[in-house]
Amino acid sequence: MTAYAGYDRPARLRRRHPLRTVVIVLVVLIGLLVALDFGARAVAESKVASQIQKQGFPKKPNVSIEGFPFLTQVISRDFQDVQISSGDVTEGPLEISTINAAMHGVHVNSSFNGGTVDSLNGSITVTFAALANAMTSQAGVLGQLTGAGLTLTDAGNNEVKSTLDLLVTSGTAVWRVSRADHNQIRVQLVSSSGLPSSLLSGISSIPLQLPSLPMGLSIQSISVTPSGLVGTVTGQNVSFGS
Repeated sequence: MTAYAGYDRPARLRRRHPLRTVVIVLVVLIGLLVALDFGARAVAESKVASQIQKQGFPKKPNVSIEGFPFLTQVISRDFQDVQISSGDVTEGPLEISTINAAMHGVHVNSSFNGGTVDSLNGSITVTFAALANAMTSQAGVLGQLTGAGLTLTDAGNNEVKSTLDLLVTSGTAVWRVSRADHNQIRVQLVSSSGLPSSLLSGISSIPLQLPSLPMGLSIQSISVTPSGLVGTVTGQNVSFGS
């Protein structure tokens, strides 16, 4: 019995070795495919970001193509979820602190140089400091009233408040912030105290242009929060590329 068992053991080991080799080969192939998938994704994300910048966005954004595997999406030329983000976007008087948006239903043409996006939605944030700088640059009279700079705080009801120090006295002003157009907001004076009437006309209504937004996004609403402005942005059936 002992001799038979010893004879049979090498045969069993020989049968196991091919199976182990197959498993190792499969693991290596899967690893290579995953690496290829992630590599192709990184290249595509960089190209999408460059295209967004070429279409008028002030800087190259961060782009993340969601979903795995990526290569199956390339074959179908349909990408269900593409995330866009960027920070410190400066173009014109108003600086956007952050922008985050998602593209849903991205359909690429057969040449992979253009296509359409079913829908986009996201948000932007603007700090009080950026809003104050933009207001001062657009309404020059504020520079005369605020030699040390304009400081804004949340006043509730989508309003911002500031105390303005004059040479002989001080006053306060409250403005309401609202959407004026698809890429513009308006800061409207709603009340003031202690300010000369001769100066109020210059700060009563201040239009502020937003920097160019990517992929046809436009602002739908703007809200004042304790930390600054938050806006919602959307887009529908947007074409891109050639």
